[in-house]
Amino acid sequence: MDLICQIKDVYKALYVFEKEFSETFRMTINEAMLLCCMKDGKARSANEITEFIGLSNPRVSKIITSVEEKGWLNREMGADDKRKMIFSLSDEGQKIVKMMKKRPIPLNGVLSKLIESD
Repeated sequence: MDLICQIKDVYKALYVFEKEFSETFRMTINEAMLLCCMKDGKARSANEITEFIGLSNPRVSKIITSVEEKGWLNREMGADDKRKMIFSLSDEGQKIVKMMKKRPIPLNGVLSKLIESD
């Protein structure tokens, strides 16, 4: 039973972290994961992004659309296969990634203990 209570504390800490993260950076944690996937500046297919983020295709499609609408992502047709979309960071997206790399992300109690245990 104690394990369930600890897991509840982790979920609660994640909820608080996501809320604070969203307020600080004006993006969802899923949008940030997409930017993390793209931070090296390499273009990626939707399948590569989906694999990195680890969510279903429809959810990743919504995240890609959201990041595109914010102007942080460019979309191009694949050179070999016109059905395949290739994504890369826009100039604004590169600025956001640089800003996030410089800005520390504070962790609260339970999350900081989990990270420190590694």
